[in-house]
Amino acid sequence: MTKHLIPLLLLAAAWLAGCSALPGPARPSTHYVLTDPGPVVAAAATRPGMLLLREMDASAFYQEPRLAYSRMPGTRANYEFAYWTEQPAKRLTWLLRQRLEAAAAFAAVAPLAGGIIGEYQLNTRLIDFYHDAAEPPGMALLLVEAELVRRDRGTLLGRRIFVAQEPVPSYDAEGAAAAMNRAATRVIDEIVVWLGEVNG
Repeated sequence: MTKHLIPLLLLAAAWLAGCSALPGPARPSTHYVLTDPGPVVAAAATRPGMLLLREMDASAFYQEPRLAYSRMPGTRANYEFAYWTEQPAKRLTWLLRQRLEAAAAFAAVAPLAGGIIGEYQLNTRLIDFYHDAAEPPGMALLLVEAELVRRDRGTLLGRRIFVAQEPVPSYDAEGAAAAMNRAATRVIDEIVVWLGEVNG
């Protein structure tokens, strides 16, 4: 009896495995737009000269357009079905340039790769940008390092790390994206103000 049951059980297991591999409805992915909802912080005064903005550096982990989270200190992971519409560092560079132009922090602002000669250069680095989900609903955390260089003199005028933490309204990717947008606005606000305070 047992000898007859074994082939039947193997056949049933193979059939179940085949069924699990059949195509079916997949969970849709959601793409979030990283935005700067404002309000716009005006510069205290317009600095004469052209500012060249270098594209923001980022580690390999943040070069993917995926929302990141952490449940344990010293670890990072990605949401499975949640994406940014573009790489966060690239998007943050664009948002920062738009804000600097609107705030009139410099006489003009242009990308460094544009082949334009300028007196100043702003270098930035995305250090961390994730949903700290250790305790629900968690916090959105953004760290950006910025340094202002006087190109025509070859001098470093200032360097600073900007940190923003924003509460996440819901324990999911949607809530994380909303809080990360607010964190981006705070950091951009602070960079604009800081640029107006740096001497040189």
